[in-house]
Amino acid sequence: MNRRPLLSVIVANYNNRPYIGDCLDGILGQTYKDIEIIVSDDASTDDSPGIIRQYETRYPGIVKGIFSTANRGVAQTRHEAIVQARGDYITTLDSDDYYYDTHKLEKEMELAARYKQTTGEDIIAYSNIAFVKGDKTLISLQGDSEPIKEGHILDEIISRSCMIPRDFVLKRSAYFDVGGYDSRFNTHEDWDLKIRLAAKYPFYYTHCTGTAYRRDSGGLSRISFHRRTRNLWNVFFKNLALVSPDKRKTSARAFTRFMDRRERGYLETTNRYFFKRIPVYFDRFINDFRLSVLLWKKRTAEKEAPFNKQGNKK
Repeated sequence: MNRRPLLSVIVANYNNRPYIGDCLDGILGQTYKDIEIIVSDDASTDDSPGIIRQYETRYPGIVKGIFSTANRGVAQTRHEAIVQARGDYITTLDSDDYYYDTHKLEKEMELAARYKQTTGEDIIAYSNIAFVKGDKTLISLQGDSEPIKEGHILDEIISRSCMIPRDFVLKRSAYFDVGGYDSRFNTHEDWDLKIRLAAKYPFYYTHCTGTAYRRDSGGLSRISFHRRTRNLWNVFFKNLALVSPDKRKTSARAFTRFMDRRERGYLETTNRYFFKRIPVYFDRFINDFRLSVLLWKKRTAEKEAPFNKQGNKK
């Protein structure tokens, strides 16, 4: 009987003592058993490194800890673990989240194997996302409110007009093929990676609910709305060139609509705090200007493209 491919589960941890045990137990309880779990700790100051070491002792050869002495950010923390991973396939999970379905990894690996056998393609296999409270009470499923797309979905991912997959299964080689995480981003580094992956690889959906994402555990909420907004725009501008020229304007409009909805939601909660609204208005002005310049350059290039330096058509 052929052994199934090894899957490396990459867990980034920073000060998540209350949740790290749930996270690791959920991975160990998966029906897909050909796994290694690499927990990369980003210089935590709580007791979570000690819990990770306990799991290393209890599950030798399966759980491996990497312990940084300096805080480097989630992108570098995950990247180091992926470099050390032995699996042909990888997936990621934050240490304050857990797997909602015990068959999550099995279904994603089966889907990846089926496409490889039938089409010869390396795909990215993903599942639905459950939003839960800290006590694991279900809030909603992300796929119920956002469209789930399959295939080559670069346009939808960069414009954020579909459910953005997370914690998916992919070939380890695909991660390096697109350049890995960009450590310049301290938020939305995962979206940046997904955009570049979507430019080369198709995404397919398992129809199961995979990760349970805790909405009230901290994480991005510790970073200001203003900084997250800047990172979103910077990731978008960085990757817009990956979209085919005839679709860039459409993608820009769709992403702007997403950002407008996001901004309105934030402003509704800050009506009494005018000083918090000022950075939002400033960001809107700056990024509208950047987008106008970018699209103007695109139109100018298109007009000049059919002509050579002598003014003759090419």
